[in-house]
This record gives sequence, structure tokens and C-alpha cells, in this order.
Amino acid sequence: MSTPHIPALPDDLLYSDYRRTEELGSIRQVARALAAETSSQQVLQTLCHLSMFRGRASGAMVTQISGESGVYVACSGIATPLLGMTFPLAGTFIWRAAAEKRAVLLPTPLEATPPFAALLPTLGFGPILLLPLVANEQLFGVLAITRDPGHPTFDETDEERLAVMADLAALALWKARLLEEAQSADAAKTSLLATLSHELRTPLTALEGYGELLEDEILGPLSSEQREVITRLRTVGRHLGSLIEDILTYASLEADRLTARPTAVRLDELLDTLHPFLEPLAREKGIAFLIEPEPGLPGMHTDEAKVRQILLNLCQNAIKFTEVGSVVLRVSRGSPLPEGGSSLRFAVKDTGIGIAAADIQRLFRPFSQLEDVPTRRRGGTGLGLYIARRLATLLGGRIEVVSRPGEGSVFTLVMPVQV
Repeated sequence: MSTPHIPALPDDLLYSDYRRTEELGSIRQVARALAAETSSQQVLQTLCHLSMFRGRASGAMVTQISGESGVYVACSGIATPLLGMTFPLAGTFIWRAAAEKRAVLLPTPLEATPPFAALLPTLGFGPILLLPLVANEQLFGVLAITRDPGHPTFDETDEERLAVMADLAALALWKARLLEEAQSADAAKTSLLATLSHELRTPLTALEGYGELLEDEILGPLSSEQREVITRLRTVGRHLGSLIEDILTYASLEADRLTARPTAVRLDELLDTLHPFLEPLAREKGIAFLIEPEPGLPGMHTDEAKVRQILLNLCQNAIKFTEVGSVVLRVSRGSPLPEGGSSLRFAVKDTGIGIAAADIQRLFRPFSQLEDVPTRRRGGTGLGLYIARRLATLLGGRIEVVSRPGEGSVFTLVMPVQV
């Protein structure tokens, strides 16, 4: 059986295929480089550098349009001295490229409008190609690329190659601007939460002070009914104070302003400070709250306030989701740490509703709570477990969870004795 004859391809077709493959590879590299940038300014600067390389040019710049003015917001090569320059747009070729959303070619800078016709030749500008940066029908600016005087002007192949890159850059700018807007909104939300929390803390402190005056009968004797009301008011005040502290901590975590301040910590004193916050909440639910430390436990060197906040959040969450039975905080020695040193385990065990395995990780997201359970209506910020895990990590510890629906949960804080 004879082998079928396969005609050889002409050299020009083989070269054309090679050039197409090479060009596609270059476009992929450009797309990756632009997509890797996360801020709009980085995208613009990368665009200028890539434009010079792919356009065999000596300078590149991007004009941002604001009303009737333009400003050079990114420059490279011989165009660098123009960075930050503001100028009127009317009648310029930049205005034409932006208005008509198409490429504009100037064979020589002398064809530019005043004062550019006089300025650009002094900087060494030769032929100039202007390309609008458009994505999703939104104009992000105009890219200008220049070669040295006497060099060949930009041809159709140059224009096509650089236009593809401009389109990729415009998409990258669109993505970066969306990300920046989202980050700005998050920052504004965080700032608002912190400001409101600070403002709420002052009157709350005053209310707690008045409550102490009444409870200590400095302003006169109280009946048993009045004392019960004052006790309830102070319990609610402590709970509100805990919520405010959570919001302030969340704002600080999001702004990366939270640091650990380790000091010597007496474990018995730390555990004693939990009772005033947690016993009234458990009593109101009709359940027991117990703290059971193992005998002879060592002290710790860590940030006491942050450990207290972690334990309060874990215990308050357990009380919230327990309708019958008890919440017990057991403290014991932990296993030696991989990096050396000893650890303590603070296990918060409840007899509540339990949690499905699929829901456990969701509980550690900010503002996340379980749905379709009776305790969901009790509200809360949904920040407690998120803050607890972040603080534990900050202090070199971790939080472990064991839970089954209908069988309760155990949230365990594992902490190094020395931070």
C-alpha cells in the first residue's frame, strides 16, 4: 500500500503560521502581566512599559480625562517628564481619540495642537499613535505611544497589535477599579463601625456607673424588686459592652491595627473575670454555667485581654445555642507544641443543638450565623467566632471544633503558655 503524498506548504505560509503562533504567545504574556496587577495605577504603568516594548517605541503615556481637562497619570521612557501635567482637552488629538473611540495617528509631533507642537519635539517625540482605553462601553483614558524622530511611523500591523493590548489593559483597569471601589466601600464600612462603637462606649460607661451607684445603695436603699431590675440592667449593659467590643475588634482586625501585648497572666484571676459576664446570661436561660480548671495549671505569658475576649465569645455563643442543660469551661494541660513549649486547652462544652459538619466553617466567617434554628432569633452580630479565631491566630493559638447535630458542641481554644 503506497503512502499518500502530502504536498509541502509554501515557505510564506509556514512563516505566517509561525508569526501567528508567536503573536498569540505574546498576547497571552501581555494578558497575564496586566491581569497580575491589582491596582489601576499598576495596570497603567505596566501598560506603558509593555507598549514601549511591543511598539518598538521610546515613550508611552496614559491620559485620564476629567471634564474638559486631561492629565497624564502614567508615563514611561522619554514621556516621563509629562507625568502629572494637566491640559485643556478641547481640539486635541487626545480628545478626538476619546470622543470617536478609535486610533489616531500623528506622523510627526509638529501636527499636534499648541502647546504640544512646540513641547513634544523638545522631549524627542517622533511619530505618535493614540489609542482609546475602552471596556464595557466605559472610557478609562487614552494611551499614546511615540517613537524617536526619523523612525518609521506606526503601520496597520503596529496599530492592530497595540490596539489588542489596549483592549486587554482596559479590561484589567475595569477589574482593578471594581476591586478598588469594593475595598473603599469596605474601608468606609469599617471606619463607620469603629466610630459608632466608640461613640456608644461613652454613654454605656456612664450607664454602668449609674448602675453601680444604685446597686451599692449610695443613693438610698433598694427593694428586692428594684435590686433585681438593677441586676438585669447591668447584665444587659455588660452584654451590650461585649457587642461593642466585638465591633471595635473587628474594625481593628480589618484595618490590620491589632497587635498582641503579652504580659504575665494568672490563670485563676483570668477565669474569675469571666463569671460576671457569663453567669447572668446562663441564669436568664435557666441553664448552668461552670468553670472547671485542672489542679496545678501554670500561668501564661500572653495578651490577657484578648484571651478573655476569645473565651467570652466562645462561652457566650455556647450559652446562646443551649436551651437546656449546661455550658462548662474546662481548662487542662495540652500536648507539647511542635515547635517546643507547653500549651493549655480551654474547652467550652455545651448541651445545645449541635452543628452539622457543613456549617462549621461558615460559622467562622464575619456576620455569619446559622439559619433555621430557634436561637437564630436571639440575634447577635455574627462576629464572635470570627473574632475568636483571628485573635487565637494572632496569639499563636488555634480553635478546634467537635460537634454533632442534637449532641451539643465543644469549642476548644488551644494556647501556648508562652507567646
